[in-house]
Amino acid sequence: MRSAARLPLIVLSFALLAGCGGSGGDRISSETPPKPPAAASEELTPPADLQASGQVTAGTLVPVPNRTAAGPNVSVTVEPNEGGNLVYLQIAGATSNAAKQGQLSVRLLIKNNGASTISLNKVTLTFAGPPAVSSVAIPVTTLEGRDPPSRTIAAGTTAGWHFETANNVILPQPAPASVEIAMAFDGLDPAKVTRTLVKHTSQAPGGYQFPARASELRIGEYWSARSNSHAPAGDGGQLFAYDMGVIAWDGNAWSGLLPGGSSSKNEDYRIWGKPVRAMANGTVVSFLDTQLTNPSPPAKPYNNPVEGNHFYIQTGNELVLYAHLQKGTLPANLKQVGAVVHTGDLLGLAGNSGNSTGPHLHIHAIRATQAWGGSTRPLPFKNAWAIDRSVLAPPDPAGSWTLLSALGPPTAAAAIWPAATAPTWYPPGYGEISKHGIPASSYQTEFTRITSSGYRPVWVDGFEVAGQTYYNAIFRPNDGVGWSARHGMTSAQYQAEFDSQVQAGRRLLHIDSYASGGGVRYASIFVSGGGPPWLAYHGRTGADHQALFNQRTAEGWRPVIISVASVGGDRRYTALYEKKSVGSYFTLSGLTSAQYQTAFNENAAAGRKLVYVNGFTEAGQIRFTAIWHSAAAGWPYARHNLTGSQYQAEFNSQLGQGRLTRAVTGYEYGGQAYYAAFWK
Repeated sequence: MRSAARLPLIVLSFALLAGCGGSGGDRISSETPPKPPAAASEELTPPADLQASGQVTAGTLVPVPNRTAAGPNVSVTVEPNEGGNLVYLQIAGATSNAAKQGQLSVRLLIKNNGASTISLNKVTLTFAGPPAVSSVAIPVTTLEGRDPPSRTIAAGTTAGWHFETANNVILPQPAPASVEIAMAFDGLDPAKVTRTLVKHTSQAPGGYQFPARASELRIGEYWSARSNSHAPAGDGGQLFAYDMGVIAWDGNAWSGLLPGGSSSKNEDYRIWGKPVRAMANGTVVSFLDTQLTNPSPPAKPYNNPVEGNHFYIQTGNELVLYAHLQKGTLPANLKQVGAVVHTGDLLGLAGNSGNSTGPHLHIHAIRATQAWGGSTRPLPFKNAWAIDRSVLAPPDPAGSWTLLSALGPPTAAAAIWPAATAPTWYPPGYGEISKHGIPASSYQTEFTRITSSGYRPVWVDGFEVAGQTYYNAIFRPNDGVGWSARHGMTSAQYQAEFDSQVQAGRRLLHIDSYASGGGVRYASIFVSGGGPPWLAYHGRTGADHQALFNQRTAEGWRPVIISVASVGGDRRYTALYEKKSVGSYFTLSGLTSAQYQTAFNENAAAGRKLVYVNGFTEAGQIRFTAIWHSAAAGWPYARHNLTGSQYQAEFNSQLGQGRLTRAVTGYEYGGQAYYAAFWK
């Protein structure tokens, strides 16, 4: 255990700090950091050997019916095609109050069955309502894979053409029943095909799981994504792609950078190092885990292959790409062709490898069994919440969120909460939420935010600095145990609360006494459920406490809490005992900092572990009460006399090492707040 030098007081700091940020991406300019570099992102394009020719390997080509004598002799495949229907991505509205929409993105594969070269000049889509949707006429400037650009299709060959992002049609829901696609060729009558419009059904039942978890976000963070935003790339294979980042409100705007971060440093992006998870069951088709990171965004010296470190995973007839991962983070058990992947499996950490100008995650799906080998497919999600982030009032998560169920995110820049449960102030699934130095005026608000996020209190500690009361509190995931917590109680109020909770069948889990407003106040936590026999008392003088301690321990009771409050030099003792085996035990009260350090060392040498610590101020000096048990599980790591910033740094370090906060106590010295704590 170490003590720390004094630093300026920080009376309120969060266990997991929130802040600001930005994200890199392939083509989503609104997802890039504030004041991004001029070239903010790049699209994924296929390797050169897949771009060399305009010849296209087509699927099932369907002759154009009712061809006129002056029309071309062609066969056409319209993608994305499922069962002869043209499918679209159903997408969420900007809020739950807005109507759903559909993103229609089209690719044509045209085979020239005639004896002469033909030249495609325009594609027109005409929708059969209701509802009414305006027709769309798109001039053709080139066909796929043509350098220099060309619109011609030689006799006996097949060529591809696809929408640009700006050509995507946003459909109302329900959509028109069908669409007629007219292909105009130089000097010929148009060739026309009609396709029924159908919402895409994912190969992952109900949609793909979002590739991240809310429990892996910092407080105040969301993922970011949007539909109808990605460049087509790869013969239109990425028209339904997403470039994803992680964002938070920086006080003025949404940003993907950490507080004070630089858009030229990978580690300053909020998404950097975030776990990327499999969206569905499948098998590994290909992967790469050796590509270097582009070190200084937006430069991308290591841009080949374009996917960077990645997985291609087969789910049914859809091949899904997860791109731009960090080198060396792909799990060894999945780095083999044919490896079985399960929904939620860790695939790697988000990075900045390949054709990428900043840390982000790129995902898209095609109907194929090998990379770059098929046409685009919609990629809907499930078990995540989405909203146009411009309608939020951060940091409050309240809003008209849409639960994604076989839906793409909105076309607006969206905040995504990757959990089946609705967005909350604090992400679900943390091992703990711990806060220190909360002003009394804010404590109830913070308490409610945390408990409404799925956590329950297990520790509360009150203390006073310069006449103002503050609280430290620890919360664990709500495991269904019934509980009741109150703070700021007088002795009479606490006694009434005690009697009421005992009558209701609850047991005392935690009790704290503290000086506040010239008197002693109490904060308690009662819980339902079984446990060893227990007894408690509060507000006793030193002499009464010593007599009761001697009596109870002689009867086999063992101390688990001894909280001391000193007002005007008058110490009052509050204690909780349980009848259980703790091995050898030792407790001391009223220790100076040096005495506490000595007692800690001596008890550790005797094999006893710290199980409780309580700090208080008396006559301007720091005092400690502590309890050690030899049978306690695990050795603690303990610190005392930490400033708020020192405590925050230690907290972050300990949680990063997998330890949880077991106790945190605050006290005043020299008009400033200090903290003692231990972790296991």
